[in-house]
This record gives sequence, C-alpha cells and structure tokens, in this order.
Amino acid sequence: MKKFLYLLTSFSLLFVHGLSLAADNDKATVASKTLSNSPLNSTALVETLLGLGTVLAIIVLLAWLIRRTGRFQGSANGEIKMIAGLPLGTRERAVLLEVDGERILVGVTPQQIRTLHVLGQNNPNQQSKKSEAFDHHLQDILNQDKS
Repeated sequence: MKKFLYLLTSFSLLFVHGLSLAADNDKATVASKTLSNSPLNSTALVETLLGLGTVLAIIVLLAWLIRRTGRFQGSANGEIKMIAGLPLGTRERAVLLEVDGERILVGVTPQQIRTLHVLGQNNPNQQSKKSEAFDHHLQDILNQDKS
C-alpha cells in the first residue's frame, strides 16, 4: 500500500509539473497572464475552486481506501491482529484480537483497555466443518427447489 501511495504521489507531481511546462511553452498564455487584466475574474475563481475540489476529493478517496483496506492498523509484525470491533457507546468499543493464534476479547475506553474474555486457540478445523455443513445445507435446499 505504501508503494501504491508513493507511485500515486509521484505520478500526480509529474502530471502537475507537465501541465505547468505546457502552460509556460504557450506564448499566448504567457502574454495573457500579465497584470494588465484583473487577477480576480470569474475564470480564475472557477479554476481555483475546481483545483481545490479535486484535491479534497483525492484526499477523501485515499482516506476511504486506506480505511476500507485496513492496511494502516498497527500489527506488531503480524503477531497481533484485530479481527473485529464493535462500538458499544460513543467512546467505548469491544475488540476481538488474535495474538499468536489465541483470541482475546478486550474492552477499550479512553482511559483503559481491559481483557473481557479469553476465547482460546483459533481452530481452523472447526471453521471448515461449519462451512462444509453450510455447503451441504445449501445444496439440499437447491435440490429441493429443482424437484
């Protein structure tokens, strides 16, 4: 994700630099941008507002992407994973963590973090059995509809 952000920033800077070079090469635009005209005209205002809107839209889009992917959550070298979080109030949350394969439910408030329950080891066999049972149940329902 960091590489993506770095590439996006680099390309946007190159794009802006290319636009400025293209504007400087055009002699007519250089001559028209002297102070003989008022700098506070409607065209300049529209260009400024469009540029500001574009920058704000890019910031919102990047923030949404980062939040959606969850890439920038602290992970302590992959040993601690945040599996789920549930808001309980305006500033309180219940968070399910996985530490070295063990799941821990913690309560988080602005003042403290407290262990609520230790769920034990994560058993992948149990999850696969549940998914197989669901698959069979779904297959039975689909077969009943065909009959």
